[in-house]
Amino acid sequence: MYRRYPVVLLSLVALLAVGCASNYRVVKTAQLDTVSQCAAMADQNHQQLLVQQQQLSLRVDEVLQQLNATQTQAPQTEPLNCPEVTYIAEPPATSSPREGRDAASKQLVGAVEQVRFDGLGMTLDARIDTGIATAVLDARDVQPFERNSEDWVRFVVQSKGGEPQEIERKLTRMASLPAGNGEGKKRPVISMRFTLGRVSQQGEFILADRSTNEYPVLLGRLALRDVMIVDVGRNNLAPVPAEQGETP
Repeated sequence: MYRRYPVVLLSLVALLAVGCASNYRVVKTAQLDTVSQCAAMADQNHQQLLVQQQQLSLRVDEVLQQLNATQTQAPQTEPLNCPEVTYIAEPPATSSPREGRDAASKQLVGAVEQVRFDGLGMTLDARIDTGIATAVLDARDVQPFERNSEDWVRFVVQSKGGEPQEIERKLTRMASLPAGNGEGKKRPVISMRFTLGRVSQQGEFILADRSTNEYPVLLGRLALRDVMIVDVGRNNLAPVPAEQGETP
């Protein structure tokens, strides 16, 4: 009976060895399968990357071909030949010696001046008005009459602070007053010599009642033309000189 124990033990050892080997083979086989699956997936990914790289390379080639075609088809433009431009400097404004002499010879007057009527010993305040042509004189009691078959007019002039004077002058023509001064009605026009500053000349005056106006005399363009320059921002720039025989 004791002799059978070693046989039994050997059998058990053999069975255990076979079982362990089988388990080892099972474990190794499972690991190998996992490794094989991983390798297969890696190979598949590698193949997909190769395909993507090939597709990307094809797209890059297409873009390069399009760029080359665009550069080839671009129109060749010739350089512009702009004409040469010569700029001429504008000469500075200069006044001729004659213009300088003319300006220096003209009387500078302001917006309001005093006018002396020669031969009457009378000085009246005058408003310089370049908006009208013919001058206007404050005249009262205007009466037309005839002398030696010619038309004359008699009127009264009132100086400021002085005695009224009756004056007779030959009628030059009939004219209307400027706009806003009772225009439409014809009024007599006479010629009288007057002095303003250093300028003494003969001028035409429309006779009209200006008793409600501040200035008895309006001097228009005809009285100023060619002999006077107006500075509307100032007054009394042309002092009235004394008449010959008067004490300044």
